[in-house]
Amino acid sequence: MNILIIGGGIAAYEAALGAAENQQCNITVCSSESLLPYRRPALSRMVAEDISDAAFFFKQSTFYQEHNIDLKLNKTAVSINKEEKNVTFEDGDVLAYDRLILAEGGHSFVPPVPGAEYAHTFRDYRDLELFRRKLDSGITDAVIIGAGVLGLELADSLIAKGCNVTLIEARDTLLSRNLDPESSAVVMKHLQGIPGVTVKTNSRVLEITPDSVILENETLPSSLTVFSTGIRSNTQLAQSAGLTVNKGVIVDERMMTSDANIFCCGDAAEPPSGCTGLLPAAKSMGHVAGVNAAGGNEHFVPEAYPIRLMALGLKLFAAGKTADASSEISRDENGNYQRLTRNKEGKLTGIILIGDLKAAVRLQKEMIC
Repeated sequence: MNILIIGGGIAAYEAALGAAENQQCNITVCSSESLLPYRRPALSRMVAEDISDAAFFFKQSTFYQEHNIDLKLNKTAVSINKEEKNVTFEDGDVLAYDRLILAEGGHSFVPPVPGAEYAHTFRDYRDLELFRRKLDSGITDAVIIGAGVLGLELADSLIAKGCNVTLIEARDTLLSRNLDPESSAVVMKHLQGIPGVTVKTNSRVLEITPDSVILENETLPSSLTVFSTGIRSNTQLAQSAGLTVNKGVIVDERMMTSDANIFCCGDAAEPPSGCTGLLPAAKSMGHVAGVNAAGGNEHFVPEAYPIRLMALGLKLFAAGKTADASSEISRDENGNYQRLTRNKEGKLTGIILIGDLKAAVRLQKEMIC
């Protein structure tokens, strides 16, 4: 059986490993990037520091050879022919498949702001190279539009490189999808004490120019403006092939699309539980897609995926609900904060830890979805 995988991220990598469990399969992975599949979350850290190949790449090229995985780089898919069961690529190549796995990931959302073309996104290695060139040119100020996890991690690296950073958040509180207002206020107080960091909540960007960001009440100088406003699933290839698409490519619990010979996983996929955009979910979906494309029968089981943040001197863990029947809040003299949310039966449904994270694993095991 010939299994063709489109993508180069964690979902594609895990799909290849899952499919390789069936040694009767011939597996080909086609990535549009020029690098071996790598850990995308490491990119923000690499703005400020070098990391080893072992910490960046999932595996070296010999690993794929040893597992009979044909890895093709600089290979961008442009169309799928479901009837002929083949994929056409930008370079003119046409590859046939018995089973196809789409693991194309997502792209950064760019809000419809005048002058958006003067801002950048941060999603792949090419973006990292651009940021490094900007920093080498001696920039001293940056504006990040969006103060989520990626925005805070990127700010951490830019501060380390000598930039003053302003984080712009449209909502009233930080990390509002993961934190309640009180916990968010703890994070905000911490960030306000960091030299070189300015956080503006409840702020709307009116326009971006080559050297500034214009808000409703002020204009901020910016040599580097970055959108960190979430991701959107890459669905164009699937949609043009006639697959069912909503926010992502619609799949069932087996990661099967509306075509029984095509599977989809990772940020591109929309399972019954909805899109998540989270790495642990992409990893799990990739494995399920690979196993099932090779003839297995596994199901994707969504979890209460936590967020972890270690940036700007902040240690944060949050999982589950931010509100339920009751909450237990505790602080200590060292600034550690803990908020545990429980339902009417007293079961743990939400966790927020700031500072000391040693209890995170134990509490997560106790928590119900």
